[in-house]
Amino acid sequence: MDEARIGTLIENIYASAFGEVGWDSVLQTLRTEFHAASVTSLMSNKLNAAPMFAISTISDQSCANDFFNHYHAVDPEGHGLVENVDMFARRGVFPSSDLIPLSEYLNCEFYRDFGRRYDFCKGMTTIIGNHSFSITNIRLHRPLSGKDFTKEESERLATLAPHLNRGLRMYRELAGLRAKAGLFEAAFEALGAAFLLDASGRVLMLNRAAECMLENDGVLSLVDGRLGARQAADDAVLAAAFAPMLPGAAPAEIVLRGGAMAAGLQLAITPVKGRNIPLFANALHGERVAFMVTATALGPSLQNLMALHGLTRAEAEVTLLLTEGLRAPQIALHRETSTATVNTQLKQIYAKTGVDGQIALILKLLGR
Repeated sequence: MDEARIGTLIENIYASAFGEVGWDSVLQTLRTEFHAASVTSLMSNKLNAAPMFAISTISDQSCANDFFNHYHAVDPEGHGLVENVDMFARRGVFPSSDLIPLSEYLNCEFYRDFGRRYDFCKGMTTIIGNHSFSITNIRLHRPLSGKDFTKEESERLATLAPHLNRGLRMYRELAGLRAKAGLFEAAFEALGAAFLLDASGRVLMLNRAAECMLENDGVLSLVDGRLGARQAADDAVLAAAFAPMLPGAAPAEIVLRGGAMAAGLQLAITPVKGRNIPLFANALHGERVAFMVTATALGPSLQNLMALHGLTRAEAEVTLLLTEGLRAPQIALHRETSTATVNTQLKQIYAKTGVDGQIALILKLLGR
């Protein structure tokens, strides 16, 4: 496998995810790379295989209309995936003939009346998303006269699959934000806590949510401009995630520990090249971005309890101790106050958060 070529393809996936027509560009690149007649990215309902989202290299709008209106219901590949999704998800990449033998496929309604118009014949599929209610896959097709996909091509697509998964998620999220905001800066602000870093982990750009997280969270830190973690062990894990990514390696997702007064964080670390992304190049005056990091709190923190629920600092501290499993007498001992005072604070906490007790409070704060 040509590692340099794989590296270039991965860069293209992430760079294209930030463009307005980015995912179409990714699919066109895959079509060329794998000598396919067409490539389709499809999200389907796992209950009935109905399409929820689709982008294809086929520009004929009637193809999409016909598929959405009728032919998805008789698509043997789609139904085969839904019926055996977990097995095929474990396999990663597989030929269409594993879903339905070619001889049967050539005689089915889907191919006779629809598929052969667009050379939907010899196919190769990878599942890039398998969730509770949906399945997302990318399908490559060649005509009946074309060659079968090789083992080497299957392995190459498997290497790209985790990057296609992350890239599509980024594309859909940013496309929605761009549609609402119209400008990169506004979309970047709406991402939640997000950082753009250079290859050494130094922050080139961050949004207001990220600034607030650095000021108040107690988990992340900035030292000489480099994004780090306040706990030494977590800082080593974070620094390792900023090492040059090997071709084919999956994007990093790591968890940093919190404490009594700070929630843990989940970080998604995606490699990107700013010079290949006009939005980044414009925003950063030509700086070359190496990573985009998004941070999500894994639980309640002191600051967000105060901001979201109007708790006093003392009430927020009591709430965090409560979520760690402490009872009123233990909280009183920890805070060097009386149990009666803690019970009074708990009543105020329940009133402000709109719950009727400890269990309901914990479930609400954990989003359950």
